[in-house]
Amino acid sequence: MADELAGATAGEPLGRRTEKRLLATEAYRRILAGDAPETLSDFAAQLAAWFKATYPAAPAASARFVEEAILDTWHRRHEMIGSEL
Repeated sequence: MADELAGATAGEPLGRRTEKRLLATEAYRRILAGDAPETLSDFAAQLAAWFKATYPAAPAASARFVEEAILDTWHRRHEMIGSEL
């Protein structure tokens, strides 16, 4: 993934699979750090803004695209942080 990131920061386009993987990885990191908001739509908006700021050369990710990319991670968040919810 380091090669994919190097290309993205150099202005080369990312593939949609790469974008989804980057978004899911950042979602995972934020969930484990306790930095996830209460709703999926809020989380998707935060991650879309993060993606745009981190990879300005990449096409902007829509909120729906981000939601699809992080949906599995979102549904497993309570398992990941050890919650009994």
